[in-house]
Amino acid sequence: MDEFEKWIDRRYEPHEQKKKEHEDIMSSIGKDLEAFDEAGVAFEEEIEELAEKTESLLQKNQAQYDPS
Repeated sequence: MDEFEKWIDRRYEPHEQKKKEHEDIMSSIGKDLEAFDEAGVAFEEEIEELAEKTESLLQKNQAQYDPS
């Protein structure tokens, strides 16, 4: 390896390190977003289940007090 190639390698070493750090950060963000999406879906399912239970209770109570 001649001096020019060594100079180029030293020159791009920080770039490669920053690129790896960026990729690691992006991977971490991707994992966080995936976990956030999963939590959002679970939350929506809980809300829908709660809404169904509430609707059922309302209908039951309404039927109980409905004079027809």
